Amino acid sequence: MKLLSIFLLLLISFGSFGQKFQQFKPNTITLKSKGGFLIAHRANMAHLPEKNVGSFELDFSKQDKSLTRWSRLYKNPLRGVSLMYQNFGNPTVVGQGFSLFGHTSFPLVQRQKFGFLDFRLGSGVGYVTRRYDAQLNPKNNAIGSHLNGFVNLQFNWMKHFDKWHIGAGLEFTHYSNASIRTPNLGLNIPSLNFNVGCSLAKRTFYSANRQKDDPSNYEEIMRDDIHLSLLGGVKQNVITQSEPVYRGIFALQGMYSKVIGQRWKLDFALDVTYNNANKYFHDDTTYTFGQTLQLGGYVGGSIHFYNTEFIVGLGVYAYNHINPWGWVYNRLGFRYHFGDKITATVAIKAHLGIADYLEFGVGYKLWNK
Repeated sequence: MKLLSIFLLLLISFGSFGQKFQQFKPNTITLKSKGGFLIAHRANMAHLPEKNVGSFELDFSKQDKSLTRWSRLYKNPLRGVSLMYQNFGNPTVVGQGFSLFGHTSFPLVQRQKFGFLDFRLGSGVGYVTRRYDAQLNPKNNAIGSHLNGFVNLQFNWMKHFDKWHIGAGLEFTHYSNASIRTPNLGLNIPSLNFNVGCSLAKRTFYSANRQKDDPSNYEEIMRDDIHLSLLGGVKQNVITQSEPVYRGIFALQGMYSKVIGQRWKLDFALDVTYNNANKYFHDDTTYTFGQTLQLGGYVGGSIHFYNTEFIVGLGVYAYNHINPWGWVYNRLGFRYHFGDKITATVAIKAHLGIADYLEFGVGYKLWNK
């Protein structure tokens, strides 16, 4: 189950390239050197930050010059894949991090003299060398697994010359396993980066007047639709009187998505969830199947780019008998479109910002127009 979740996360990350990964041939190679710090975002994490976090990233990217509807909409973005190394500044307790992730860079400002200011969204998988262990590493109360989901957000300035480029940026990195294994407070690192690289092909500036026939799937994806999704996950809940146990989660979701712009959709959904971890939430009580069910209404938004959409939203339970984490839940993640009908989803389901589990699933569009 854990490997399947990681596979789907990688699939959706690389899907943001808008083409088959084996066809990806980078024309920009960038080396980034970074300095940052580990945030103690809980009072009981104050012992984890010791020294500054040092990082290196090798970025392979390619500019989309296809002039399809997607390319014109996002003004010739960059798509790529990166390898990153991070020393968390506490080698004994937290260790180091290694990550592989796909990303898309969206130009915010383009000027001949100034260069490019981009916002980059990336996600993939990260490996943390030192995880929590009750006997060998009890001080690491942030990460309970070696393999984790990985998210990286960057604002980068880049100036291109004939065959090379320089730049600098501000970024935020997050590691989390979404309670696949506890503890799961997560690692959060803000950083500054400085970079230099070579350009195998010159990066071009967007021109709104350049048009051509559009072979992309924009028209198929950007339609109102109704789709049904089967969702699932696994989590390890902490039980005070026994060892943590892996529990399964299964859900059925019906959603109506309404197009509200060139990039955006508004989502309305009903969620029916069976969370087996909640059934044993209290050590001295075992609940029935019906008591374990959660019924919720969800409203969210999604921004689309190529075959991928970034989803975010908020829900409220109408029925939540056990009520382990409250009546409000939220969702943050990605949905990937396979053709006109099939979708795959990887998302974090949380309660007021506290991650509950990693949610993955498959959906089918029942109707669209």
